Amino acid sequence: MKVIYRIAKTELQMLFYSPIAWLLLICFVIQTGIIFSGLFGDFVREMEEYGHAWRASRTLFAVGDHGLGLWPQVLNFLYFYIPLLTMGMVSRDLGSGSIKLLYSSPISSTQIILGKFLCMVFYALILVAVLCVYLIVGWSSIEDFEAGWVLCGLLGVFLVVCTYMAVGIFMSSLTTYQIIAAVGTFIILMLLNMVGSWGQGYDFVREITYWLSINGRAGTFISGMLCSEDVIYFPAVIAMFLALTIIRLNAVRQKQRFVITCGKNTIVIVVVCVIAFVSSRPSLIGYYDATHTKLNTLTPVSQDIIKQVEGGMTITSYVNVLDRSYSTYRFPGFIMQNQRYFRQYTRFKPEIELKTVYYYAEPDNDLRSADPTGEKTWAKAKYVCEIHDLDSMMLKNQHEIDQMVDLSEEGYTFIRQIVRENGQKDWLRVYDYGLNKQPEEAEISVALKRMVMELPKIGFVSGHREASIYDKSPMGYNFIAGNKKVQFSVWNQGFDVEDITLDKPIPEDIDYIIIADPREAYSEYNEAILQAYLDRGGNMLFLGEPRHREALNPTLRKLFGVELTLLLVSIDKENQVTPEITRSKPTKVAKDLMYELGKVWLLANPTCSGVEVVENKGFESFPVTLNDTTALCWTELETTDFIDDTVKFDPAVGEECKVFTTVMGLTRKVGDKEQRIIISGDSDILSNNAFMTNNRIGSLSQVLILGSSYWMSYGKAPLDVRRPATTDNKVFMSVGTYSVLEFMIRWIFPFLLIGIYFYLWLRRRGR
Repeated sequence: MKVIYRIAKTELQMLFYSPIAWLLLICFVIQTGIIFSGLFGDFVREMEEYGHAWRASRTLFAVGDHGLGLWPQVLNFLYFYIPLLTMGMVSRDLGSGSIKLLYSSPISSTQIILGKFLCMVFYALILVAVLCVYLIVGWSSIEDFEAGWVLCGLLGVFLVVCTYMAVGIFMSSLTTYQIIAAVGTFIILMLLNMVGSWGQGYDFVREITYWLSINGRAGTFISGMLCSEDVIYFPAVIAMFLALTIIRLNAVRQKQRFVITCGKNTIVIVVVCVIAFVSSRPSLIGYYDATHTKLNTLTPVSQDIIKQVEGGMTITSYVNVLDRSYSTYRFPGFIMQNQRYFRQYTRFKPEIELKTVYYYAEPDNDLRSADPTGEKTWAKAKYVCEIHDLDSMMLKNQHEIDQMVDLSEEGYTFIRQIVRENGQKDWLRVYDYGLNKQPEEAEISVALKRMVMELPKIGFVSGHREASIYDKSPMGYNFIAGNKKVQFSVWNQGFDVEDITLDKPIPEDIDYIIIADPREAYSEYNEAILQAYLDRGGNMLFLGEPRHREALNPTLRKLFGVELTLLLVSIDKENQVTPEITRSKPTKVAKDLMYELGKVWLLANPTCSGVEVVENKGFESFPVTLNDTTALCWTELETTDFIDDTVKFDPAVGEECKVFTTVMGLTRKVGDKEQRIIISGDSDILSNNAFMTNNRIGSLSQVLILGSSYWMSYGKAPLDVRRPATTDNKVFMSVGTYSVLEFMIRWIFPFLLIGIYFYLWLRRRGR
């Protein structure tokens, strides 16, 4: 060990005698200083202007609201530095002949290489020390600094640097020309980033080459996650290149035959491949989430669900090459991508098996010419295979896929199917409407929950011209309950749905009912059915419209003691809002009860009524949403044409201007549980039209159905996959102090290093 240390010390002295080490260090300080001061300055100014700096730790060092943080940006340019540092580590000795002196000494090739690598590690630690300066600045000035997360990312940067250096030393041992060694290092690093795409068509090869790829490895660390697979990767790859270097030197030193050298190299590579295969087994992978909010870990509710899913499970992805979005799921890259996608679930249930089946059939979303007979389908599939360099013989045809699974109802588009060991099945769909196209934790966990638990059930009332879950028109309710391609439909968020009528008692297994804009008055018999349901403690979401208030108010007054007001109109100060659209705000009490409502600031209510208590029926009432008080709001009696006529408030005709409750909550004690009722003066807020806006993302009004459903199901669904709020939202540094810090980082530190270099250079010249 002493020999290795002495070699490392000597190499380090020689390294810093050369201007290249100083030049690269100075460039590194300048480049990182500019990046950090720019990012940190944004936070200081944001804090000064707005009083907060959201998720400062993550954004500053990882990836956040302002783009790439310091660690990812360092990795983006770091591979330019290392080849210039390592190009002469061995090639210099080979070119000058000094390697023969080492060969003649009692020092082994292993000691030589380990000593040189230790020298590079020391230099890497110097680079890390520079980065630690920025870490200390952030730690000392950011409230509740995410130290574990940031240190985890720094570890990833350090391991990447050490890996690059091992590659550089290996390439330096292959040639006497330093520039060739540098270029060769660039090539090897490029190959290490590309190897993950090699041999992806073969299962065993795919997993090994994907494991060998360095691309994205540090990203796991930067995201705040320690994964044993990634932790093992860097030492294994470092050891492989160092071993190859030692074998190379021994081959030259001992004049070994080429076959023997190749055999030794093969053994080293095979050992690393075995390590790769074993360490990537889901059952053997260990995890540690260093983030404060456990951002990389399933929430407790999802963990509880997956614990109840006993036995084996297969998740099969069915990919149609004629699907419009095939490029997203194309073979073979999607297979390993899919494994990463479900890593959070395989972490807690390693026995999950992931499969992918590629086939061809006429999909519903095919933009190419339709082929009902199927005569041209094979020709189109072969053409797609040629474009994407895919072996068409691996595809299953429609007949074969139909024998495996029925995809006709899904339109032969991309879909995943979950199949348990006991035969239970469910689908994981790709959404046409929603914030995300792919199912996220909430939707995946709901699919698993549906297999092991009884889900709450919603009864949609029909029979009096209510908005229907089967109606796909703009004013229908198909999107929130009937369309499983909508991410925020109650089905995908954890509810079963049943169509019910009021000509017979409401089933006992109904958790709550939805009555959406009935256009006919209810009979006494219907009211008796509703009363019986309420008497047993049933919950209800009632959505009315001002144009139907005459038919609805008698029933609302009889059952709940409330009425709908006349149509509300609203005009803001700039008169920029359509009068019949009332803007409303969720109240604090509602946000506390229905957390989904906390995601929005304003809701838009087209043709809305207010909801008012007119009689005491034993309910406690509270406002869920109130009209926006920044705009004048009143009940309109005169105007019917809101396009051409001028709308104005006229109290003389009985119009009333005040703060209106647009959605009201009612509660009372029934037996041993709290009965929960929500009455809305607007039904259009949950219509299909609300979800067909905003580039298929959906209206913010989706929070009303999700929030009310959560409250009325007593928290059973939607699944509460919230994480604790971040607390690193303040930066304790003034703009003036930052200006001084910026000057020091950008100017003082680099010139200080330049001064140290010239001092040592002049001192050496004097000697």
